Parts: sequence; C-alpha cells; structure tokens
Amino acid sequence: MGPAALQLKLLDAVVTDSALLSVATKWAAWAETVPLADRRVGAMVIQESPAVVHVTCRMAKLQLPVAGSQGTRAALEAVQAGTRLSLAQGLEAEQDLFLKVLTSQQGLARRHAFFAVRLAQRQVQAPPKQHALLIQKGSTSQAAVHVAVIGAGTMGSGIALVLLQAGFVVYLADVSEPALLKGISFLRGTIESYVKRRKLTPAAAAVLQSNLLQTQDLRDLSSCQLVVEAVIEKMSVKKQIFATLNTVTPASAILLSNTSTLDLDQMAAALDPARQARFAGWHFFSPAHVMKLVEIVKSATTSSETVALLQVLTKRIDKTGVVVGNCDGFVGNRMLKPYSAETALLLAEGAGTIESVDKAFTNFGMSLGPFQMSDLAGNDIGYYVRKERGWVRDDTNPFPKRPTRYTEFADDMVSILKRFGQKAGKGWYDYDPSIGKGRTPLPSKEMADFVESYVTTPLANRRLLSSDEIIERVFYPLVNEGFKIMEEGIARSPSDIDVVYLYGYGWPAWRGGPMYWADTNVGLPTLLRKLQELSRAFPGTDHYEPSDLLMRCVSLGVTVEEYYSRGLHQSQLPRSKL
Repeated sequence: MGPAALQLKLLDAVVTDSALLSVATKWAAWAETVPLADRRVGAMVIQESPAVVHVTCRMAKLQLPVAGSQGTRAALEAVQAGTRLSLAQGLEAEQDLFLKVLTSQQGLARRHAFFAVRLAQRQVQAPPKQHALLIQKGSTSQAAVHVAVIGAGTMGSGIALVLLQAGFVVYLADVSEPALLKGISFLRGTIESYVKRRKLTPAAAAVLQSNLLQTQDLRDLSSCQLVVEAVIEKMSVKKQIFATLNTVTPASAILLSNTSTLDLDQMAAALDPARQARFAGWHFFSPAHVMKLVEIVKSATTSSETVALLQVLTKRIDKTGVVVGNCDGFVGNRMLKPYSAETALLLAEGAGTIESVDKAFTNFGMSLGPFQMSDLAGNDIGYYVRKERGWVRDDTNPFPKRPTRYTEFADDMVSILKRFGQKAGKGWYDYDPSIGKGRTPLPSKEMADFVESYVTTPLANRRLLSSDEIIERVFYPLVNEGFKIMEEGIARSPSDIDVVYLYGYGWPAWRGGPMYWADTNVGLPTLLRKLQELSRAFPGTDHYEPSDLLMRCVSLGVTVEEYYSRGLHQSQLPRSKL
C-alpha cells in the first residue's frame, strides 16, 4: 500500500521503521519553509480518466444488491462527482448526497441498528474479580485457563473453535468416540484451512492445535473454570450432565448451557443451591464460529455478577451479546416458532413452494430464506425440539398434543427421508458436493413430491400468495410475539429484540430490526388490523391473536420504542425477569 500511495502523491516518503524518526524530522523541517497550497491533495488533478472512473463505479453498482445499498451507491456517486467537478463543487455534491442518505429510511434504520447494539451491550455492573483471567484479553496467563465444551456436534465444535481462538485451553468432550473424533477432525481441519487462507500464521495455528484437548470422561474437566454444555435438546440428558459437573468441576466454575429452547430453571435444579448463581444460558447461533450473536440467558437463580461476566466474556470472544430472560425459546427462537410454523403451513396449504417462500424473504432483504436457514442449522434440531415438546407423532407418542394448525411433513422429512440439511447433503434442498462446496441449495424433486403428498387444499382452490402476502403471514406474527416477549419482561427493550434478529437471523440492517420495522415501516395500527384479520381467518391460532401491549400502543398513538423510552411501561407491565 505504501509504494502505491507514494506513486499517487498521497505520501511524501516511504521508509523503514529504523529510519522513520530521522526522515520524518527532515521532512518536517523542509515543510516549514515550503508553501502548502500546491501540495494540498485537494489541489491535485485526478490523473485517472473520468471514463475509467465512471465505468469502474458503474461496475461496482451492478454488483450491489438492488435493495438496501443506498449509502454505498451514494458513496460511488460522490467518487464519480470528483472526476467532473471542482473541489468546492465536489464537496457540495458530497454533502447533498450525505444529507439525502442521512434523512432516508435506510439511513435512519442503520443508525437505529448501530445504537441498538451499543445499548444491548451496556453493563449494569462490573464483573466479579475472581474470574478476571476469563475476560482479560491477551493476558500472558491465559494459557493457564482451562475451559470445556460438552458435545462434539456442529454447535459444540463451533463453540470450541471460538474459545480456542480467544486463547483458552479447550477440552472438547463427548461420550461418543465417533462423534468426538469427528468434532476434533473438524477443528483441526478448520485451523489448517485458516493457515492456507492466511487467516492464521503457522505459529498461531500450532498454538491452537496444542491448546485443543479431548476427552470422553467428564472427570477430566476438574480444572475447568468455564464449561459450556452443547448436547442434544433433551432435558434429561442435560440435567444428568449438570449433575455430574456439579461434583467434578471447581466450586467457582461458570456452568453454561447452549440450549436453544429448554427451561434453564429445570437445569439449574440439578446443581447445588450455592452453584446455581453461576449457572446461565449462553446460546450461540449456528454455525457458532461464524454467527455473531449470543443470547445471554438469565435463569431465576443466575446472579447479576454472572450476567456481567458473560457480557464481558462475550465481547472478549468477539461476539455480540444480548441479555434475555428464561422462557421457551428465549427471544430469537420463541419468535421463530410462528415464523417456522407459518412457512410450513404455507406449503401445506399449497399457497407457496419451497423456492417461492424463500425468494419472498431474500427479496425482503433476509440473508437466507426460512428453508435455506433450516438446512444450514440442521433440520434435526427443530425436529428434536418439537419432539421434546410432545408434538411429534411416533410409537412412543401416537396422540401428540400440538397447536391447532400443524403439518407433519417437516417431522417426516427428518424421521423418514433423513433429510437433515446441508450436513447430510439433502434437506429442503439438495446439495451437490461439486457445486459451491456442497452449500448451494438446489431444487429437490423428492421434496416437492413429498410436500405435495401432504397438501390439504384441493388443486382447484389453491392460490399462490404474493411475496408481500407471504411476508405478512409470517413476519406479522413474529413481531406480535416480540410484543408478548416485552410484556413478559423477557427482553429489556424493543431494540434488544432488533439486535437478536440483526445478528442471529440475518435481518437486513437497512430495515433496522423487526420491532423498528413494525414501528416505522408497517405502522402499529396496520399491524394490529392485519393480525385481527388473520386471527379471524385462522381461528385458534395463538400467534395471530394481538398482544395487549400492541393494542395499548395503538390506543395511545405511540410506537413501542416510544412506549419504553418514555417510561409508559413502568406502571402497566409485570416486573422484568432481567
């Protein structure tokens, strides 16, 4: 970069570190006696051809998404203006572009997202000093801190990689030897790939490799200051693990569960009362080493000191943490329940196809459609969650208790077709290892035929919904659930919910988050009216029944953000669980 900048006359000289001070002193003495006017960058003539700049910017714009790129497009227009205008005119043009973006819906939404993240990470108190080594980034004593992840599956291995990269000595534990070996192989292979891609030096990779330990015996975790459980979503298995950790880990150890839906209070009951204050949820999103979000879940017994520690530790591992309360699915996955249910029901009604539903959401600006996201996370995860809730019909549960509107094909595609997602090479889509490294979703005839066999609407009565109608059917109940979460004190502010969806589910930043979107784009009166219509159209569907908080906001004529920022919630809602 230095030589190139020198050639463009952006620098006076490029020197080695040893000569930096002497050369800088000489240039400073020379500059004192030389007029500055003809050396200003603004006085220089752009030597690149205006036509070349125009073509380059034009090509850059063609690579941008159609929606959500207003700021980037404005920046490119400012570059183009520099080739045809004087400095003063160019600065004026740039200011006009800046003000236009500043006051636009996208500009307002992006600023909301920016400040929402900082609000979500705000600590209410300092973390306890006894765990200082867990949170001191770059400490020379870091190698002395042992941590562990129990469960060597996709999620557990990803969390282990995150902790390794943060500098800890990490035990990966699993009772299954094949699963453990597979997890270790993933970790070692990923570290090697980072070296090949120059994301790690060979020396740094060697340190990570040496800090990776493995075990099938939880008694080997006796030196660990932090243990993260990341096994199958089955309460009995998790409680058994914590009962064992209760006896084998140090009394001061932080014990965490990566559960995505299960009741943390039940898990905490497996620990001695004195240890329950240092137990919490630490919910990563898949793939854990890629996704930025972590829900820090406070159980009824989690101390505020432990929450503060986890807030700092989450930053320490380069993740974005949001503190949430304990309920079924917490914030993200609780809101995902109506989202997942309605996307499946759209197919069961013949109102959409796998591809058309996903396209509606990617056109909206989501990183992935709902079926693409499910394939990435693993369809078996949702299956086991539904099974734990007693919704899945099988030999042990022939008469399941489930929501009024329910379709079984999502269960059967896992239990019968074994379509677990990308990791199995087939899910809602097919995945060819020779195309896009096996990550490119390809339409599946098997799944199209399979879904068709479950459609209940006669062919003559079917109507494919438009993208806007699909968004309303799926996102309106999702936002409604967000209002119910706020009512129950599960989240601290509506903007915390926005951060969860921005960083955990690929919600487009230029839309600000689901609660902000409802406030500013949809409008709460419109949201309420449409939910009432859908509730009448689909009676018995809880997620279409408008929340009391939504109705209260509409009656007061305020947004939900205003409702909380003005303190109107303090006399109306139950005490926060946070």
